[in-house]
Amino acid sequence: MSVPNREQRPMFRVISTLLALLGLALASACAPQADGPPPATTAAPAPTASRETRATAADNQQAAALRRYGGAYTEGPAAAYVTRVGQQLVAANALGAGNWRFTVLNAPTVNAFATERGDVFVTRGLLAVLQDEAELASVMGHEMAHILARHAAQRRAQEARIYQTAIEVARSTRDPQLALAFAETELAQMRAYSRDQEFDADRIAIQLMTKAGYDSNAAVRALERLQEYNTLLARVLGLPPDVFERQTRFATHPRTIDRVEAARAEVAGNAGGRREPEAYLDALDGMLYGDTPQEGFARGRRFLHPQLGFAFEAPPGYTLLNNPQSVQARGPDNAFMMFACTRRRPEGNMIDAMRRLFPSIPLTDPRPLIINGFEAATGVTQRSVDSSDVDGRVVAISFPPGICTFLLVSRALGSASRAQEMFNATQTFRRISPAEAARARPRRLAIVTVKAGDTPERLAGRSPADDSHRLERFLVLNGLQAGDKLVPGQRVRVVVSE
Repeated sequence: MSVPNREQRPMFRVISTLLALLGLALASACAPQADGPPPATTAAPAPTASRETRATAADNQQAAALRRYGGAYTEGPAAAYVTRVGQQLVAANALGAGNWRFTVLNAPTVNAFATERGDVFVTRGLLAVLQDEAELASVMGHEMAHILARHAAQRRAQEARIYQTAIEVARSTRDPQLALAFAETELAQMRAYSRDQEFDADRIAIQLMTKAGYDSNAAVRALERLQEYNTLLARVLGLPPDVFERQTRFATHPRTIDRVEAARAEVAGNAGGRREPEAYLDALDGMLYGDTPQEGFARGRRFLHPQLGFAFEAPPGYTLLNNPQSVQARGPDNAFMMFACTRRRPEGNMIDAMRRLFPSIPLTDPRPLIINGFEAATGVTQRSVDSSDVDGRVVAISFPPGICTFLLVSRALGSASRAQEMFNATQTFRRISPAEAARARPRRLAIVTVKAGDTPERLAGRSPADDSHRLERFLVLNGLQAGDKLVPGQRVRVVVSE
C-alpha cells in the first residue's frame, strides 16, 4: 500500500461519467428551458478526436499505468527479455517496430493491458505465473490484438452513444427512472460486448504468435495458468472461485474456463513451434516477487511499511491482501477490514478530520481515542444504524503528515465478536523502529535445480514460513498439479527472502 491519489478504475469512470451526465440531464428535465447544446462533459475523447488529442490521451494512460502499478520494473534481465519477445511478434507480423513499446510493471498483481498508441504492459506478477516464452507471447499478443482490432475506440463510441441517448431519454420523457433503466440495459450490453472482444483478441493472438513461430497451444496453457492463479487467490481470500471472478475485474471478461475452451478450438490441432522454457526461467531468476518496500509488506496477519514506518496486525483467521490503494483483510463470517492512508490531514480536530475524509458516510457516536500515542477518532457508520444485521465502524489515526483509516464491516447476527476483534486490531497500529524496518526485506524468485529426493513439499518449505499457502503457491508458480513428481535436473521457482 502506497499513499498516491486514488485513481478510479476504467469501468468506475464510465459509470461515474454516465451518472454525472444523467444528473445534469435530469436536473434540466425538472425545469423546461430553451433548446441548446448538451452540457459539456469530461468523457473520453471521441473516435473522431484529433491525432494530437489521441496522443495526449495515450500519454496520460501510460503515465497513469506507471503510477498505479509502481512504475517500470527495470531490475535484472526481465524487462529486456519482454521487449525482445514483443519485438519478435511485431517483426513476424510486419506491424512496424516503431509503433510499439513493451514495459514490465513493478506490481505483484497478475495483469496485462495496452494503450491505443501501442504501449503494452505486463506485470512482474504475471511473469511469475506464466511458464515459458510461448505463453508470454500469447498474453502479449492478446493485448496487441486489442489495439489492432481498435477495441478501445469501439468501446468509446458505444459509451458515447449510451451517454447521449440516456440524456435524450431524460430530456424528452422527463422520466428519470426510464432514463436510468435504459442506461442499465445498455451498460449490460456493453459488458457483453467487452466479453466478445476478449474472445476476438484471443483468436488474433493465436495468429500473431503462430506467425512468430511459437507453439500455439501456449495460448491455452496461459489461460489455464490464469485460471489456476485465480483459484489460488480465491482460496487465499476465503472465497469460492466463481464468487471471486464476479467480484473482480474478471466480471467484465468471459469466464476463464470459457476462454480456455474457445482457444483450444481455435488451435484445433495446429500446435507446434517453440516454447523456450529455459530462456524464460533465466529471465526470471532473482526477480522481485510480491510486495515492494514502497507498498509495504503483508506478512501473514501482520502488515508493516518500512518506508512509512508503521505496522498493524489483523485478528487470527484473517487474510491480508495488499494493493496500491489499500490493504484489505477478510475474516470469518464475511468480516472485512480496509486500511488506507492519505498524504494530508484535513483541518480540524480528529473527529472533524474523520468526517471530512468520509463526507458521504454519516457517522454516529463519534469519539476521540489515543492509539499507541497517536491521536485518533472513531465513529459508527450509518449503515449499522439502518440495518440490524450489519455493524460498521471507521477508525481514523493521525499519522503526520496525513491520516490512516480503518473501515470495519461485519455482520452482527451470529458474529457479535467480529466487530470487537476488528476494533481491537486497529489498536495494534504502531510506529516501528529503524531496526525493525531494516529487517523487513522483499522476496524474490530463485530458480533452483531439483536434486534427488526433492519433493514439492520440501522445496515449498524453503519459502518464508508466514505464507500459509506455500505448497499451493509453489505448484501454481511451477505449473504443477497436486501429486506431480519432480525430476532431478528439473529447474523450478522458489520464493525466498532477500
